Amino acid sequence: MVTYKEQQKNKHYFVLLEKSVPLGTFGSLKKVVEFLDGKDCPSYWTLVRKTEYPIEFAEYQVYKVKHH
Repeated sequence: MVTYKEQQKNKHYFVLLEKSVPLGTFGSLKKVVEFLDGKDCPSYWTLVRKTEYPIEFAEYQVYKVKHH
């Protein structure tokens, strides 16, 4: 059985910033795109292909951070 500590070891979150002001922390990029519905945001499929963080578009930045 996998322990809680092992489950959390590789976990990460996505932090959304607007002009350096944090808007929220999300468990997936899909949730970030849903949160920005109606704003100038690329599609989920465009963001998921990005390999370098932070992802920047319009006045937003998305950072990928490890769970501690």
